[in-house]
Amino acid sequence: MFVLNPLNVYSRSDLLASVPISAVRRAIARGNLLRLRRDVYVSPAMPPRMQEALAIGGSLCCVSALAERGAWHPPARGLHLTVPHNASRLARPRSGAHAVTVHWSMDEVTRPLSTVDDALTRLLACQPRRMSIAVLDSALRAGMVDAEGVNQANARVPAVFRVSPGELDATAESGIESLVRVALRDAGLRVASQVVIPGVGRVDFLVEGRVIVEVDGREWHRGEQERDYRRDLEAVQRGYRVVRVDYEHAVAHAPLVVAAVVRSASAAAGIGEGVTFLRSSGPSRADLRDNVGGQALYS
Repeated sequence: MFVLNPLNVYSRSDLLASVPISAVRRAIARGNLLRLRRDVYVSPAMPPRMQEALAIGGSLCCVSALAERGAWHPPARGLHLTVPHNASRLARPRSGAHAVTVHWSMDEVTRPLSTVDDALTRLLACQPRRMSIAVLDSALRAGMVDAEGVNQANARVPAVFRVSPGELDATAESGIESLVRVALRDAGLRVASQVVIPGVGRVDFLVEGRVIVEVDGREWHRGEQERDYRRDLEAVQRGYRVVRVDYEHAVAHAPLVVAAVVRSASAAAGIGEGVTFLRSSGPSRADLRDNVGGQALYS
């Protein structure tokens, strides 16, 4: 009987060191052992994306490795893989549904998931700055990395790819919240995060001291909608202006978000135009990757 670590990769010789070949064949036939490619065997309990990476011929890295550990993933959902520089005959994704971005490595790739340090380094070199910040925010919030780890990752990439620690915020509750914060601060606006306003409650952002920006990264249910409307009315009654932003606008229409907030910040207070909604009718399909550090292999 096999006792396999679901995160380990086994070669044929590894298996035969403890059981006869007949036991290996029975385990494969019964689905208790998976052969992903030549001399690559794993437990069926290994997470599916790790299996996919090994089957193609690499290991999860960059945003894919960080997402596997619980970090936010940018909207482009393809796999990012580390592959040995001398690799050949990479397989296509078994599902046929994933785009694959390859990050070539001079080191041997022997595991299904790259280390956090390696993933952070590749993240900075691969993703647009705002996406890197959003992923780093979530990694900090999850305790996956600390400030020193971010500094070390910065030291491993050219200056043009580095992210200033002052741009990061571990209190960000979602990746799209981070994207909105970056856009507003890049526009020169004063932005305070997770502010508690008496009579209103905690808000995502308070911009220039008088514009509340709420990022709606969820599907609204009736109870939540009514609660948010009440909060908005309380805020407007107290002289604030409110801008609500949905997923698509946060991801794909940052200039529109900034313009709405700037207009709200400069306009005279008034209930008639006190609440601005930036919502779309459906989910975003935008692929915003700017692959500097990776090569798109399949799409």
